Amino acid sequence: MSGKVTSQRSSQRQTPEVEQEELTAQKALELYRNALNFNVISRYDEFIKQLLYHTSHCVIYKFNDETQEWVKTDYQGTLALYLRDFKVPQNTGYPPTYQDLQNLFCYGLLLLNRNNPECFSLGLLPNKIIKHFFPHGLNNMNILEMDVELNDNLIIVKDLVGDIYGLWVFNEEDRMKLYKLLEFCLSNDSSML
Repeated sequence: MSGKVTSQRSSQRQTPEVEQEELTAQKALELYRNALNFNVISRYDEFIKQLLYHTSHCVIYKFNDETQEWVKTDYQGTLALYLRDFKVPQNTGYPPTYQDLQNLFCYGLLLLNRNNPECFSLGLLPNKIIKHFFPHGLNNMNILEMDVELNDNLIIVKDLVGDIYGLWVFNEEDRMKLYKLLEFCLSNDSSML
């Protein structure tokens, strides 16, 4: 009888260790995926600083103003949101240029396309920073902020030149997390500069 008790105790002791090993293996796999995604993204954007989030399956749609319909693009694959090592433009007395904007983006969205070699990318900038550096919008277009909203199954992102993109993320939990992160990125305080 004492042999059975000992055997039950030893199996009870092994169970947490086995679970702990599985968690460690799962974390190791996640770390590997993050490192791999970081390395791939750094080939497209040398200013990547930190991977914030990624989801394995996203499809990009673009809103057509003329037809008022969503058009599916040829972009689908892994989508990553990341922090960029940005550069504040020097005060030259002239309005910031398009290149200044490219250097100023604090965050980036990059879709690693499974359909062809061309990837989708979109720079993101907190709206307080946009209003500070581009008080009349980029090229005086009067688009004073980027916007993100959740509509049914699409995360809708409006950029600084007026283009509207729909991000369809397969996993609902991933969709909500990505939406909340994008919302944070656009509403982040300008004190980071």
